[in-house]
Amino acid sequence: MDNVFELNQMWQIIKKYFWGLIFMAIIGAGVGYSIAKFAIAPTYSSSTSMLVNRTAAENSTPNANLSDQQADVQLISTYKNLITSSNVLGTVSDKLAHPSRIVVKKAREAVYQTLPDGTNVLVTPAQEEVSKPSNKKRYKLSVDDLKDMVSISSQPNSQVFSIDVKSNNSQLSANIANEVADVFKDKIGNFMKINNVSIIDKATENTKPVSPNVKLFTFAGFVIFAGLSFLFVLIKELTDTTIKSSDEVVELLGITNLGTISYIKPIKNFSMNVKQLSDSENVVHRSRLYRKK
Repeated sequence: MDNVFELNQMWQIIKKYFWGLIFMAIIGAGVGYSIAKFAIAPTYSSSTSMLVNRTAAENSTPNANLSDQQADVQLISTYKNLITSSNVLGTVSDKLAHPSRIVVKKAREAVYQTLPDGTNVLVTPAQEEVSKPSNKKRYKLSVDDLKDMVSISSQPNSQVFSIDVKSNNSQLSANIANEVADVFKDKIGNFMKINNVSIIDKATENTKPVSPNVKLFTFAGFVIFAGLSFLFVLIKELTDTTIKSSDEVVELLGITNLGTISYIKPIKNFSMNVKQLSDSENVVHRSRLYRKK
């Protein structure tokens, strides 16, 4: 019975402060939304996919191809460490700070024609490379900064892995992902003495932030403020020792409740009402005497 009474008491507290709890929960949801929207910088993510697949020899057998595929899958773990190494990310850092110039015209060697007498005649003169400064934005990021941004993900038994980059700038995330993929593809031949990596998808700018989760922050604020508000009113009610009903008096003192005296509101101008009543009674009495006569 005590447990039923306590549950009922808790329900009475909820009904008593229901609208107050709802109001505080709505305030909490607003606070959570404001924190996620204005206090925390959004994080953007971009990724590029790469395939590990060595070129099959013409005289290779199906069993050899299967063995090569399994070896390529196992190499992905090694590639993860190589991508996040200072060697690769250091080059990426330099390229982001000093973007390569844009080639307008490629360099071309001179073309000669040999005459019957053995004389070489210039047909097309040599052309030097013509380039212009890159229009890419320059980013100064250290190797440690890049290590915090770059992560590698892959599926079991898959020859495809992804280079994922998270930062506070959507365009920067895409640039870093593409730069890391290009640098690693160029360096893998020196690392492993084989070049079995190719880029499947280039990273594109994703303007939708991946964090913070506005809905989650809003819901968390709603629940936290509602819970704290309920805890406050619960402690307030449980620590309140004032007597609120006659039943509590009977239970506390162990006496019999004979009845309840209701509160009577004081009557305004009570003396004036009594005088008016006495005057009206005199008028009635006189009218009765007059009728008798």
